Amino acid sequence: MAEQAPCAYCGKDLEPAARGRPRRYCSRACQARAYRARRAEEVAESDLAPARGSTVGSSEDDGHAPYLSAERITRAGIDIADAEGLEALSMRRVATDLGASTMALYRYMTSKDDLVAMMVEAALSDVPLPDTPAQNWRHGLERAARRDWELYHRHPWILAKVLVTTRAHFSPALAADSESAFSSFDGLGLEPADAFRYMFMFASYVQGVALTYVSDVEAERRSTNAARRAVTSPEGVRAPLFAPGAYPRLGPAMRAGADPWNLDALFLAGLAGVLDGIEADLARRVPTDSLDY
Repeated sequence: MAEQAPCAYCGKDLEPAARGRPRRYCSRACQARAYRARRAEEVAESDLAPARGSTVGSSEDDGHAPYLSAERITRAGIDIADAEGLEALSMRRVATDLGASTMALYRYMTSKDDLVAMMVEAALSDVPLPDTPAQNWRHGLERAARRDWELYHRHPWILAKVLVTTRAHFSPALAADSESAFSSFDGLGLEPADAFRYMFMFASYVQGVALTYVSDVEAERRSTNAARRAVTSPEGVRAPLFAPGAYPRLGPAMRAGADPWNLDALFLAGLAGVLDGIEADLARRVPTDSLDY
């Protein structure tokens, strides 16, 4: 027997029909909403409806097709990724959360990759860039680091999409973010290659520590039962490290620096070290009176 298709409107699994033709909708309500959605699309195609990106219909409370727009679909995708990670994201899942048919989403974007790209742009744009010049290069990089650190905490899934990479890709919001960070070096007379080298060092550190945070978030999300959480709990993992004499260097270092973990403090301490390194290198290349510490 052929596999039963999901509801053509909301995407829910359907019970096989006892007899006759296979069912297309899970309820009369979905069937009616699908009909109204088709009617709305017919009106749009005849140029009597608003342009793409505006209202497809009114809310479901009115008994009409759900309101859809590229922004609303993007925000629904962000909500799913924030709560459950990108692995939970699909066009069907977004459509279900919005009470729409999966196919209706493709009027606003071409694919899941297109949706994720729009999510990245929206998430980056939600964190405003500084509207005042940096006091000096160090202040500029510090506030860029704090902005990114906050972004990765708010949207852990975004890190994988903005990581420094040798593969060329373009994002308007990400380019604006990088341009703002590079402006920290204004007035120093740096060669572009040196500015890039410093920025690569800086961004690699920020994103590297962020990977530690994101991996913890993902590991916690994947913990599906209490038994597994007990096995992978910090106390259970650290116990062998702290056994007397077992690891005479690693054990004391972990107990002093990571028992308990304070990733925010470690991040800021490491950032200071990275900036100290850039400062020392700048001192050899740039006149001292230009640095304005």
